[in-house]
Amino acid sequence: MKENIIIVNCKVPSEAYQILSKLRQNLDNDYFEITQAGVVKKDMGHVSLEDGFVTNDPIDSRGWTGGLIGSLVGILGGPLGVLLGGGVGALIGDHMDEKELDGKTELLAKASECLVDGETALLIMANEADETALGAMLKDFQVTITRMSATEVATEIEAAEKLKLPEATEEKAADADKPQA
Repeated sequence: MKENIIIVNCKVPSEAYQILSKLRQNLDNDYFEITQAGVVKKDMGHVSLEDGFVTNDPIDSRGWTGGLIGSLVGILGGPLGVLLGGGVGALIGDHMDEKELDGKTELLAKASECLVDGETALLIMANEADETALGAMLKDFQVTITRMSATEVATEIEAAEKLKLPEATEEKAADADKPQA
């Protein structure tokens, strides 16, 4: 089985919750095993966790934040997520060399691009024997599915966490999220 992070972008926000419910009901099958799943919403550049689960347990602050999906939400929802989603040059300034990000955050940048402002998505960590099975289960929904290797995402998250942004850059990132007058 291959361990993947799957981003399911939902054109209809309520479908993310329907899919989450369907996943909870289909945890035991021969094609995939869901270990973590969460509905996220990106609003004005900020990513927030709306609902989800880790294995069969409801999300709580201990289990979710320690998991790979929780870390991904944390990275994408913070200042580094703003950097990955666009405006890298303007936000980095003198604090970080853009080359530090090159090659270390390619999948995180891809994930950031998948989470469009105002949309609701589902982030899933799954062991998949057959990558087409989950897609087949979601065929009746209006979704776009993006898959990434969980191992590679974990490696990038570690690298991104080492690139702790200076406070001044975090303030610039917060200012970049504010609507311009």
